[in-house]
Amino acid sequence: MRVPDFEYLEPRSVDEACAMLAEDPGHSSLFAGGTDMMVDLKLGAAGPRRVVSLRRIRELDEVTFEPAAGLTIGAMATVNRVAREDAVRRHYPGIVEAARSLAADQVRNLATVAGNLCAAVPSADMAPILLVHGAKLRVVSPDGERVVPVARFFVGPRQTVLGPTDVVVAIDVPAPRPGAGEASLRQGGRAALSLPMASAAALVDMEGDRCVRAVLALGAVAPTPILAPRVGESVSGKQLTDSLLVKAGELAAAEAKPISDVRASREYRLELVKVLTRRVLARAAERARAA
Repeated sequence: MRVPDFEYLEPRSVDEACAMLAEDPGHSSLFAGGTDMMVDLKLGAAGPRRVVSLRRIRELDEVTFEPAAGLTIGAMATVNRVAREDAVRRHYPGIVEAARSLAADQVRNLATVAGNLCAAVPSADMAPILLVHGAKLRVVSPDGERVVPVARFFVGPRQTVLGPTDVVVAIDVPAPRPGAGEASLRQGGRAALSLPMASAAALVDMEGDRCVRAVLALGAVAPTPILAPRVGESVSGKQLTDSLLVKAGELAAAEAKPISDVRASREYRLELVKVLTRRVLARAAERARAA
């Protein structure tokens, strides 16, 4: 199918990008990796009149890590770039797991982590792990810069808090804590590149065999990626026994609101949530003990 015509612009700065968006705010879209936009256009979705590309804004593709400050992922940093960074592999194995679960290697060479969040699909691979970390997005508009926690970023399927002239410039992930471990898991269909039917991520702090703190997030089982706070409350201060992990899975399923679609039924997704919750908490705790 032929892609609709549009005006293609290449600003050299974030301020210039914001100004271009402001010239036609109702009919302009940002372009990063383009892996979602081009699919939508080829499927016949109504496209923008103006596409503002971020590719020539060089500072947006940086990935930096400072032990005290944490990880910063520029808006144009690709999924593969992030997954291959030594600091990310050493300190954020859950982010690497989430990144490697996203589509195929060729797609990950183009898709950006920020773009995966901004697409705001319920099954966004990078969302759960960034949720458990308490990551924040830096957003620039003609009115200045603001910080938006990932936990407040999604408002519905394919909907975020971003306005028509907003540009996400970076994602900030807090520094890893001593005694903490993380993990990310997903379950797709038989096709190797299928979207997840359900996904989960966990961040667990351990003192010996006792869980001090746990955060769980779920994807593809609600209108947006979500945190499951009752799960963390149920395991904090306790040993992560098999029976406790089973209870955690049940609580996670109670917080999920999945639908039935061509990929999986609601009932199957609820069972997946239980299994993924047990496994992701156990894996995160194991990494915490080894930290």
